[in-house]
Parts: sequence; C-alpha cells; structure tokens
Amino acid sequence: MLRDCALSSPAFGALLDVWRHRGRAAAEFRRSGGKTVGCLGGDVPEEYILAGGMLPVRIPPDPESGLGEADKYLEACFDPMVRSQFDRIVRGEAAGLCDFLAVSNSTDVLVRLYLYLRELRRSEPEVPVPPVAFVDWLFTPSRKFQLANEKTAARFRETAEAWAGRPITDGDVADALRLLNGERAALRRISALRLSPEPRISGTEALIVTGAGFYMDRGEHARLVLALAEEAAAWPVLTGPRVFLSGTEQYDTTVYELLEGAGAVVIAEDHDCGMRWFEGDTDPALPPEKAVAVRYMLRSPSPKKAGVFQRVEALCASARGAGARGVAVCMDMFEEAASWDFPEQRKALAALGIEAREFSRLPYPASKDASLKERMEAFVKELKGGEDRG
Repeated sequence: MLRDCALSSPAFGALLDVWRHRGRAAAEFRRSGGKTVGCLGGDVPEEYILAGGMLPVRIPPDPESGLGEADKYLEACFDPMVRSQFDRIVRGEAAGLCDFLAVSNSTDVLVRLYLYLRELRRSEPEVPVPPVAFVDWLFTPSRKFQLANEKTAARFRETAEAWAGRPITDGDVADALRLLNGERAALRRISALRLSPEPRISGTEALIVTGAGFYMDRGEHARLVLALAEEAAAWPVLTGPRVFLSGTEQYDTTVYELLEGAGAVVIAEDHDCGMRWFEGDTDPALPPEKAVAVRYMLRSPSPKKAGVFQRVEALCASARGAGARGVAVCMDMFEEAASWDFPEQRKALAALGIEAREFSRLPYPASKDASLKERMEAFVKELKGGEDRG
C-alpha cells in the first residue's frame, strides 16, 4: 500500500524512481567507465564488489517475459521467477545491465542455474552470458565450516580483483564494510518504524525502499533512506492485523499490496529482498575474509536453505519478536521442498497464538493467480476476527 505521505516525500520519490527504472543507474555507471556485477541470490558478498570499485546489481525477473529462451534450456521444474531471470540473461538483457555475474548458493535452484550458465558459456559461446562466478557457502555454524567459508571469501575476492583489473587492498575492503554497514543501519531505522507498536511505514513502502538499493550507489541509497526515516517518523500510524511474510523473495509489490489492501499491516519479512538482506553487520575489527565469512554464515537461516527445526525456530522467534498476529508463507510454483516446513511451522506458531497460512505454488508474477486476492482477503478477515475476540 502506497500512501500519499510516501508519494509526496522527495526521498521516497527518488527511491521509487530507482525501483521503477531498475537498469538506469547501472547503465549510467557503465557509461561513466564503471563495471557492474549482476547478483543472483542474497548471499553474494557485495563487500568485495564494492571494494573493487564496481557496482553490485540484482538481476530482476521480468513479469512481461515470454520465457522463450528459458524454455530452450531449462526443465519445467525450475520455478517461474528464476526462469524469468535466466531468460533475461540468455536474451542478452543481463549483458546490457552488467559486465559479470555472481551466483550464490542461496537456493538449490540457483545452484542448478549456475551450472546451466557455466555450460552455456562453454558450449554455446555465442549466447550472451557474461563471465560467471559461483559463491558456495556452508551455512551451518561451526569452526570447520567457518574456515572453509573464509577460503570461499578469499576466492571470491580474487575473482573480484580479476574483474576489477586491480588488486583489492584490505583498506578497500574496510571502506566497503563501512559503506555497507552504514546502509544496513539506515535500513534498520526503517524497520524500526515498521516493527513499532505504532507502525509508520507499510510493507509495500519498505519493499521499495529496500529494493531500490539493489540498483543504485550505496552511499546515495543510505543517504535517502536516512532522510526518509526522519520524515516517516511523523507519518500516520497504520492499523490492522500485523502480518509477517515468509517464503519466496519478492521483486514486485503484488503480495504486499494484496495483504495490505485487505486491511493487514505487513510489519516484517525474512526473504532476501527484504529484512534478511540487511540483517547483521560485517565486523571491521576482524580480518577481511573472516569478517565476510562470519557475516554471511551467521545470519538467520534462509527460508529455502535451512533444516525444518532451524526454520521453525527462526520463524517463530521472528514472528513473535515482530508482534505478528499472522504469518503468510508465500512460495512460488515448483518450490514444494521449501514448503515442507510449513506443517511444523504452523503448529509451533499456533502454540504462540499466531495464525499461519500458506500460499504455495504461486506463478510469477503472483498477480497471475486469480484466486490469490480472495484467499488473502479471507486470511486477513480471520485475523481481524481473532483481534475482535481479544
């Protein structure tokens, strides 16, 4: 839900403009002689990209894409959003957006996508796939895995140096850490205005504020977010059942607008286009590779990567901490494995007095699901009834 107070804000207007024209800043950066790195997955260590003087950008899916190129190479079981991202790459749109690609193992489908991209570069060099690197983290916290992740970080640093065409010094990395930590701190101020007992920023507005950062200079992003946080502290309070959103990352506002249009307030989420992206700082007191490895290893477990027990525990803690009345778990088509956690999550959340509803097998974009609006309205109506009963 976009309100007049947001649309009349200069800071929000600037962020909304970046959100609506996602490739423009990257194109301008490249025209000025800079290099850009397209990122697939929420665990690409942007610290090294920025330290090399390059700009990290997400590869957004295209809701209007016909998926003709993706259909030539991918099995039908690839989820529709990832198919759209792949289609943009092999059609050459990514080559217009970025000089290189970095793929993290944030989800199993991205691991497979990387293998397809690597093979395409080998076997069909005429397909315009930029040079691609893979970031293979181990996400289970342990000393052994931390040491392995430090080596992963070091390898990606070497890749970033090759792409940048120059060495990346520890001072360069320290500067990038400070820049990203400042941006994350600014975004957490926006989160505080959502998580407050009197929320001042809607989930739709927050998704745009956060997502603009995927496509622009990070220092400018932090400046605009801080300016917006100052303004938004005086915006009208939002009322309605507080809903926590989990599941597939959201590159458009459809799901948020449907929930908020039904009268809910989406006060938090745990996907990689929202609050999980700016969760946790990178400790500048640690050696660079250790700092980067620890940051990406110790964030909350991904909705698509962790085991059932970890996800149940994390979702319950996050939803309760946010004061959520309900949890909406939205999963794209062919992500059934990630939805296997839901029965245990629902049971654990019910014990906390939190209603949970699964919206699975969604197309991309979710607006193609003709029944989604009605189903979300019914969910919010149930939550309102629960509030009325006290």
